[in-house]
Amino acid sequence: MNELYPGQFTFKEIRNDFDYVYLLEKLVTLKGKKLHRKRNHVNAFIRNNPVWSFETITEENKAECIEMNKKWCIESGCKDDDSLMDEYCATKYFLKYYNELELEGGLIRVDNEVVAYTMGEVLNKDTYVIHIEKAFKDVQGAYPMINQQFATWIKDKYPHLIYVNREEDMGEEGLRKAKLSYYPDKMAVKYRAVLKKNYALHS
Repeated sequence: MNELYPGQFTFKEIRNDFDYVYLLEKLVTLKGKKLHRKRNHVNAFIRNNPVWSFETITEENKAECIEMNKKWCIESGCKDDDSLMDEYCATKYFLKYYNELELEGGLIRVDNEVVAYTMGEVLNKDTYVIHIEKAFKDVQGAYPMINQQFATWIKDKYPHLIYVNREEDMGEEGLRKAKLSYYPDKMAVKYRAVLKKNYALHS
């Protein structure tokens, strides 16, 4: 933009909009001391839920994800939090237009009930992007489990991909802590461009 309109904008880094980017292999294996807590959560999930399964989201099970989204909204207190309500609505439309948006996703069942799901798509030649990830808070390890299982699915389907972009934290403390707990391999830095006074753009 500065090349097209030299000197007409000021640019500022927006930390809340930085994307968290991880090595796909790391999300699959969870190797290393830094990720031992994630491994422990995954092992706890498996230990506490002997009857569980992973499957991709399809027309046959999509309605179950929509129902889980409603339950997640109630559990999270959406009606008292505008940002959570916006998240619920966005997820609802992601699911409604799942095929039209050409999304891919996976879910986790425990005793035949959907307790977690995620959605994303191939971003570019080496990166997959995750748009949505939901899990019930009272199911220990559900978030790490859906993360690890879907990463495994991505690696199997797209063996050429190297990274997973898990998008920004929007400045939410809990979300930032969760994303940092996976120790991103790099951050996609984003800037805000502001037109300086006394300048007007012309096409």
